[in-house]
Amino acid sequence: MSVQAKKGISVFPRLRHRHGGERDRTVRTIAANAALWPDATAFALPDDSPSPHDSKPAENSPIKVLLVNAHPDDESESAGVVYRISHELGGTVDQVVITNGEGGYQYSAPAEAFYRLPLTNPTDGRQLLSQIRREELMRSSRILGIRDNYFLDQTDTGATLRAEDAFDVWDVARIRQELRTLLEFGGYNVILLLLPTAKTHGHHQTVAAITLDVLNDMAPEDRPAAVGVQTTSPAEGFSELGGYALTRTTSSTPAWQFDRRTPLACHPTLDYSIVVNWAIAEHKTQGLFQLENARRTHEHFWLFSASGETGAAKWSEFLKLLELGTSEVRLAQESVA
Repeated sequence: MSVQAKKGISVFPRLRHRHGGERDRTVRTIAANAALWPDATAFALPDDSPSPHDSKPAENSPIKVLLVNAHPDDESESAGVVYRISHELGGTVDQVVITNGEGGYQYSAPAEAFYRLPLTNPTDGRQLLSQIRREELMRSSRILGIRDNYFLDQTDTGATLRAEDAFDVWDVARIRQELRTLLEFGGYNVILLLLPTAKTHGHHQTVAAITLDVLNDMAPEDRPAAVGVQTTSPAEGFSELGGYALTRTTSSTPAWQFDRRTPLACHPTLDYSIVVNWAIAEHKTQGLFQLENARRTHEHFWLFSASGETGAAKWSEFLKLLELGTSEVRLAQESVA
């Protein structure tokens, strides 16, 4: 199925079911619970309602970012910057999610009571989480202002530190084609990836390797900036993932960092950690992940060498825009209209 056909929507088609049986009751429970989940669109103001600190994404925005992530919840690593781009600077943020995260059932015990579903055993957990984690991702995306989500439905093989585990089962040719199409027509300035260290989930390593390979096939003058993000900065630094030369970065230390304790534009005593925690809280099936609430204060960014000179220039311009106020970015939008 094409990227456009997999475009993220706020309510997914429900599974059909026949009467009777345990599976029937399970499917009806999912549908009933989903119907009760809050939908922010129910509280949306009219399009012409004024907002004192929100800026509507524009097609001519000078800030266009694509997140490429392996699982629902990976968007949280750059949540502070994403929120600033989408809500305060009028930028556009889209996301590609390679798997539905169905392999993350090990720490779903607290969510079993919330959803009233069996989530912690491999059989039921994988079957149910594929839908639930997509729903959780969509709610987090509304908070962070992500415009479109593209789901590629690749198998989540579970916890691993090996990039090869995903390469063995994913349809790499299809992933490459979908990413190539988005990069060709999306007009993105920046691609955000999770930093592919040897200690991170193997799927993050695979996603970075595939995405950077696609980037490397682009004409140098057309490349966006490709950036790796991590909320903890490796003490030993990061230069590249062994065996994957395209993951080389321009420096072993972060090229930039964002402090989530920076005040929000809407109120000087409130900061970005608030909205980061909102996003984390939506991923209720990921119990261990919930422990990250308020623990990590900085988002660290490394520029990949595959960005080339053009990508590096786009990264520099991106950083300048992040430092501007909302009104200044609107003027920048008008200048490129």
